[in-house]
Amino acid sequence: MDKNINYEYISGINPVYSLITRNAGRRKIYKLIIKQRRKKDSRIQNIIIEAEKKNIDIVELEPARFDSISIRDNNPQGIYAMVSPYSYGDLDDYLKNGLNKEDNSKSRLIILDGVTDIGNFGSIIRNCHAFGFEGIVIPRRRSVAVNERVSKISAGALEEVKVFRVVNIVRTIKKLKEKGFWIYGTTLNITPEVEYLDKVKFIFPMAIVLGSEDKGISRLVGSNCDIMISIKLAGRMQSLNVSVASGIILYKVQEQIEKAN
Repeated sequence: MDKNINYEYISGINPVYSLITRNAGRRKIYKLIIKQRRKKDSRIQNIIIEAEKKNIDIVELEPARFDSISIRDNNPQGIYAMVSPYSYGDLDDYLKNGLNKEDNSKSRLIILDGVTDIGNFGSIIRNCHAFGFEGIVIPRRRSVAVNERVSKISAGALEEVKVFRVVNIVRTIKKLKEKGFWIYGTTLNITPEVEYLDKVKFIFPMAIVLGSEDKGISRLVGSNCDIMISIKLAGRMQSLNVSVASGIILYKVQEQIEKAN
């Protein structure tokens, strides 16, 4: 392999299967590395079948050699994919060609404003995949970014959900509005203008803005949202982990869609 290429390793059965069958990050897959003892695993067999359809090189290693690679991952489940770095989606292309023209209820995004924790990012990606959100918008600066740890934490969902990286969140919100998106911001500050989540009637296409746990979304971003929403909490706890909050909100959106069908 070319030493000048910046390789990454995707490990685990679900992430590698999603990589080969979906590959939302448009990675080049150089080869699969499989531990010989795990080759007969039915799930790995499925991966091998899909890889062979796409003429992806497959390398089998004896346990000792495979384990020498596994230092980078405590539980690779007997499989690695050697890949190129993640390629972020083109938001303009998505807005031009990716929207569902017949049913805009399928057009829904997450926007992250100031989220820097890798664990939260990985969990939010999982939530997006679980509840049918098509993509996540992140800013280039002061934000999480896609890397191998995010891929592992997302348990394969990173290869299923598009991630768009933009220069400016406010300009992106305005662009989405021009395309008919409704923008829902999230806040802990309860004012007469804020709606509790259980009372919100979401309008599609839509995007939900999530902020950092310590600061929330910025004032400027919030002022550009159409509606601010909040989760009603009981007890003394006045905030939720952002990934937990995303799961609750995305579930409510999906629940509304299902009730409407």
